[in-house]
Amino acid sequence: MAAGRRDDPPEAGWHRARLIPSIGIKGSREQEQRATSSLLAVMGAVPEFGRAILAVLGARSGTIATYTEPRFETERGGTKRPDGAIVVTRGKYRWSCLVEVKTGGNSLRPDQIESYLDLARASSLDGLLTISNDI
Repeated sequence: MAAGRRDDPPEAGWHRARLIPSIGIKGSREQEQRATSSLLAVMGAVPEFGRAILAVLGARSGTIATYTEPRFETERGGTKRPDGAIVVTRGKYRWSCLVEVKTGGNSLRPDQIESYLDLARASSLDGLLTISNDI
């Protein structure tokens, strides 16, 4: 779970995605951060676009909130930080997923994906969205 009060939703301490992030552009890690932030910000700012993507994942329509690098504490005392998270709410309805992005020649790693799937299950999230050049 993310830091915060016990009754807070996990996203209470997360950072909102920004269309123009303040991250550098030097390495592949920063490139992924910028791409993730920009894409997620557009999904939240242009509801039709966000809904079109999320409908494929099974989310119903609602208010889309997007976050970059949400922090989760693990059972072993460490932290995991996926590239992003999406939360859709409408009344009592709530749907959420983690996001993992790979840019350039970076490939998805099975161990990392399995780790994030386990994290999503343990945190009662609905899924994991991966975006990459991998087929």
